[in-house]
Amino acid sequence: MNPTRYAFRLLAALTLLSCSALAQAQYLVEVVVFSQPGAQIVPGASPEHDWDWQAVSLDATTRSDVRSIDRTRYSLDSQTSKLAAKGYTIRLHRAWTQPADSDLTVALHEGGNLAAPNGGSLYPVQGVISLDGDPLTAKVTFWLNHASEGMAEPISERLQSTRRLRANEIYYLDHKSMGLLIRISKP
Repeated sequence: MNPTRYAFRLLAALTLLSCSALAQAQYLVEVVVFSQPGAQIVPGASPEHDWDWQAVSLDATTRSDVRSIDRTRYSLDSQTSKLAAKGYTIRLHRAWTQPADSDLTVALHEGGNLAAPNGGSLYPVQGVISLDGDPLTAKVTFWLNHASEGMAEPISERLQSTRRLRANEIYYLDHKSMGLLIRISKP
Protein backbone atom coordinates (compact mmCIF):
# COMPACT_ATOMS: atom_id res chain seq x y z
CA MET A 1 0.00 0.00 0.00
CA ASN A 2 1.16 3.51 -0.79
CA PRO A 3 2.58 5.15 2.41
CA THR A 4 0.74 8.43 1.68
CA ARG A 5 -2.56 6.63 1.22
CA TYR A 6 -1.94 4.64 4.43
CA ALA A 7 -1.17 7.85 6.36
CA PHE A 8 -4.31 9.50 4.97
CA ARG A 9 -6.50 6.55 6.02
CA LEU A 10 -4.92 6.48 9.45
CA LEU A 11 -5.51 10.22 9.88
CA ALA A 12 -9.13 9.87 8.73
CA ALA A 13 -9.72 6.99 11.18
CA LEU A 14 -8.21 8.96 14.07
CA THR A 15 -10.32 12.00 13.19
CA LEU A 16 -13.49 9.88 13.22
CA LEU A 17 -12.52 8.34 16.56
CA SER A 18 -11.85 11.73 18.14
CA CYS A 19 -15.15 13.14 16.81
CA SER A 20 -16.93 10.08 18.16
CA ALA A 21 -15.26 10.55 21.55
CA LEU A 22 -16.32 14.20 21.65
CA ALA A 23 -19.88 13.24 20.76
CA GLN A 24 -19.87 10.73 23.64
CA ALA A 25 -18.54 13.20 26.25
CA GLN A 26 -20.57 13.01 29.45
CA TYR A 27 -21.13 15.24 32.44
CA LEU A 28 -21.98 14.12 35.94
CA VAL A 29 -24.24 16.82 37.40
CA GLU A 30 -25.08 17.08 41.11
CA VAL A 31 -27.49 19.61 42.59
CA VAL A 32 -28.60 20.44 46.13
CA VAL A 33 -31.50 22.86 46.68
CA PHE A 34 -32.07 24.16 50.22
CA SER A 35 -34.05 26.72 52.21
CA GLN A 36 -32.31 29.41 54.22
CA PRO A 37 -32.97 29.08 57.97
CA GLY A 38 -35.39 31.65 59.30
CA ALA A 39 -35.67 33.49 55.98
CA GLN A 40 -39.02 34.87 54.95
CA ILE A 41 -40.45 33.47 51.75
CA VAL A 42 -39.68 35.82 48.87
CA PRO A 43 -42.46 35.25 46.32
CA GLY A 44 -41.38 34.99 42.72
CA ALA A 45 -42.90 34.04 39.41
CA SER A 46 -44.59 30.65 39.53
CA PRO A 47 -43.57 28.04 36.99
CA GLU A 48 -45.54 28.11 33.77
CA HIS A 49 -47.76 25.10 33.18
CA ASP A 50 -45.29 23.92 30.50
CA TRP A 51 -42.15 24.59 32.60
CA ASP A 52 -40.58 21.32 31.46
CA TRP A 53 -41.98 21.20 27.91
CA GLN A 54 -38.67 21.08 26.03
CA ALA A 55 -36.73 19.34 28.78
CA VAL A 56 -35.83 15.73 29.39
CA SER A 57 -37.50 14.64 32.62
CA LEU A 58 -34.89 12.97 34.79
CA ASP A 59 -37.52 10.74 36.42
CA ALA A 60 -39.36 9.70 33.26
CA THR A 61 -36.79 9.59 30.48
CA THR A 62 -36.09 6.48 28.48
CA ARG A 63 -32.85 7.96 27.13
CA SER A 64 -29.87 5.81 27.96
CA ASP A 65 -27.55 8.85 28.07
CA VAL A 66 -29.49 10.71 30.81
CA ARG A 67 -29.61 8.68 33.99
CA SER A 68 -29.84 9.24 37.75
CA ILE A 69 -26.81 7.90 39.55
CA ASP A 70 -26.69 5.83 42.70
CA ARG A 71 -26.60 7.84 45.96
CA THR A 72 -23.33 6.15 46.89
CA ARG A 73 -21.66 8.15 44.08
CA TYR A 74 -22.88 11.55 45.33
CA SER A 75 -20.04 13.93 46.11
CA LEU A 76 -21.92 16.70 47.94
CA ASP A 77 -23.06 14.63 50.95
CA SER A 78 -20.54 16.33 53.26
CA GLN A 79 -21.72 19.83 52.24
CA THR A 80 -25.35 18.73 52.58
CA SER A 81 -24.73 17.43 56.11
CA LYS A 82 -23.02 20.70 57.09
CA LEU A 83 -25.95 22.73 55.75
CA ALA A 84 -28.47 20.59 57.64
CA ALA A 85 -26.42 20.89 60.86
CA LYS A 86 -26.60 24.70 60.54
CA GLY A 87 -30.41 24.65 60.24
CA TYR A 88 -30.82 24.72 56.47
CA THR A 89 -33.59 22.52 55.10
CA ILE A 90 -32.46 20.29 52.24
CA ARG A 91 -35.26 20.29 49.67
CA LEU A 92 -33.65 18.29 46.87
CA HIS A 93 -30.38 16.43 46.35
CA ARG A 94 -30.01 14.70 42.98
CA ALA A 95 -27.23 13.62 40.64
CA TRP A 96 -27.23 12.29 37.10
CA THR A 97 -25.16 11.78 33.99
CA GLN A 98 -25.94 13.48 30.72
CA PRO A 99 -24.21 14.06 27.40
CA ALA A 100 -22.23 17.25 26.88
CA ASP A 101 -24.94 18.61 24.59
CA SER A 102 -25.79 22.32 24.64
CA ASP A 103 -29.30 21.62 23.30
CA LEU A 104 -30.22 19.42 26.28
CA THR A 105 -32.25 20.70 29.22
CA VAL A 106 -32.92 18.37 32.16
CA ALA A 107 -36.02 18.80 34.34
CA LEU A 108 -36.27 17.40 37.84
CA HIS A 109 -38.60 17.67 40.80
CA GLU A 110 -39.09 16.43 44.33
CA GLY A 111 -42.34 15.62 46.13
CA GLY A 112 -45.91 14.99 45.06
CA ASN A 113 -47.87 17.09 42.61
CA LEU A 114 -49.54 20.07 44.31
CA ALA A 115 -52.75 21.64 43.05
CA ALA A 116 -51.46 23.89 40.26
CA PRO A 117 -53.79 26.82 39.48
CA ASN A 118 -52.78 26.85 35.79
CA GLY A 119 -53.49 23.16 35.25
CA GLY A 120 -49.84 22.14 34.98
CA SER A 121 -47.55 20.23 37.27
CA LEU A 122 -46.48 21.94 40.46
CA TYR A 123 -44.15 20.21 42.91
CA PRO A 124 -42.67 21.34 46.23
CA VAL A 125 -39.31 21.61 44.38
CA GLN A 126 -38.92 21.69 40.63
CA GLY A 127 -36.33 22.99 38.22
CA VAL A 128 -34.52 22.85 34.90
CA ILE A 129 -30.80 22.88 34.13
CA SER A 130 -29.10 23.43 30.78
CA LEU A 131 -25.35 23.12 30.28
CA ASP A 132 -23.23 24.68 27.56
CA GLY A 133 -19.72 23.35 27.20
CA ASP A 134 -17.73 26.19 25.63
CA PRO A 135 -17.08 27.63 28.19
CA LEU A 136 -18.87 25.39 30.70
CA THR A 137 -21.96 27.35 31.70
CA ALA A 138 -25.04 26.31 33.66
CA LYS A 139 -28.45 27.91 33.13
CA VAL A 140 -30.52 27.09 36.18
CA THR A 141 -34.11 27.82 37.17
CA PHE A 142 -35.55 26.26 40.35
CA TRP A 143 -38.75 26.87 42.24
CA LEU A 144 -39.76 26.14 45.82
CA ASN A 145 -43.55 25.98 45.88
CA HIS A 146 -45.49 26.37 49.11
CA ALA A 147 -49.11 25.32 49.51
CA SER A 148 -51.25 24.90 52.57
CA GLU A 149 -54.90 24.41 53.49
CA GLY A 150 -55.70 28.11 53.87
CA MET A 151 -53.95 29.28 50.70
CA ALA A 152 -56.03 30.05 47.64
CA GLU A 153 -52.96 29.63 45.46
CA PRO A 154 -49.50 28.18 46.14
CA ILE A 155 -46.68 30.68 46.64
CA SER A 156 -43.53 30.13 44.59
CA GLU A 157 -39.97 31.21 45.16
CA ARG A 158 -37.73 31.24 42.10
CA LEU A 159 -33.97 31.07 41.78
CA GLN A 160 -32.78 31.80 38.25
CA SER A 161 -29.13 32.10 37.33
CA THR A 162 -26.60 31.63 34.55
CA ARG A 163 -23.14 30.80 35.83
CA ARG A 164 -19.81 29.90 34.27
CA LEU A 165 -18.34 26.85 35.96
CA ARG A 166 -15.16 24.85 36.14
CA ALA A 167 -15.35 21.09 36.21
CA ASN A 168 -14.99 19.44 39.63
CA GLU A 169 -15.64 22.63 41.62
CA ILE A 170 -18.65 23.36 43.84
CA TYR A 171 -20.67 26.50 43.17
CA TYR A 172 -23.22 28.20 45.37
CA LEU A 173 -26.10 30.04 43.71
CA ASP A 174 -27.82 32.39 46.12
CA HIS A 175 -31.34 33.68 46.56
CA LYS A 176 -32.76 35.55 49.52
CA SER A 177 -34.70 32.59 50.90
CA MET A 178 -33.18 29.60 49.13
CA GLY A 179 -29.88 28.41 47.71
CA LEU A 180 -28.40 25.86 45.36
CA LEU A 181 -25.13 23.96 45.23
CA ILE A 182 -24.03 22.60 41.85
CA ARG A 183 -21.06 20.52 40.83
CA ILE A 184 -20.26 19.33 37.30
CA SER A 185 -17.64 16.69 36.66
CA LYS A 186 -16.70 14.21 33.99
CA PRO A 187 -17.34 10.61 35.07
